[in-house]
Amino acid sequence: MTDIQPTDAMVREMVRKRHRRRRTLLVSLAAAVVVVAAALVGAGLVRANNTGPGEAPARVPAGATADKAGLAASTGAIRIDLYLDYLCPECRNTEKALAAELETLKAAGDVSVVYHPVTFLDDRSSPEGYSTRAASAAACAADQGRFEEYSAVLFDRQPPEGGPGLSEAQLIAAGEEAGITDGGFAKCVQEAPYTPWVTYVSDAAASRKVALTPTVMVDGDRIEVTGADAAASLTRAVREARG
Repeated sequence: MTDIQPTDAMVREMVRKRHRRRRTLLVSLAAAVVVVAAALVGAGLVRANNTGPGEAPARVPAGATADKAGLAASTGAIRIDLYLDYLCPECRNTEKALAAELETLKAAGDVSVVYHPVTFLDDRSSPEGYSTRAASAAACAADQGRFEEYSAVLFDRQPPEGGPGLSEAQLIAAGEEAGITDGGFAKCVQEAPYTPWVTYVSDAAASRKVALTPTVMVDGDRIEVTGADAAASLTRAVREARG
């Protein structure tokens, strides 16, 4: 057999390919570690978005904030932002853990509670898109003045990841359970006019470096809400913000 001596060009090409494979492997492993870490706590993960959310849609639900990137449930000097995905199990836990304390804080009159229904887990349903459908329906509930009540029902009925999610009929029925009686709600869910707004809210969140759900911020500072006493963390953060 005749030995083939590699040329300089061949050697450079082999080295280049080896380095490329190594970079690809490292990037894949890093991404896998982040995804697994998010899955372990039942959280939602979103890709980074450094380009900004783009132009806000013309139609937004009742209660939308001035920047159209959230829904204001109350007004006050101290701002509380909650980023939640309706398919995120840890978001369900957080919503339940904070519900009573949020009501207490709102009754005191010094907090502005802003909800951001995001769709980081759209690809975790089959077919994809349940997070968007649920958030769009929640926006319809906001038009009826029942956003928080409807959100609570959606989390109570939260479907498992990997399935189709709640059907259109089930999303409409959830409105009845939340106290919505106006027939316009069903039409809104069916027509889904707030899908562009939901996309905008999610893109705005990602552009603000919100990469996981649940994320809760008090006056712009992120607080820990996945521990043993999320309500205590919230209370402490608000107290510190009051000065």
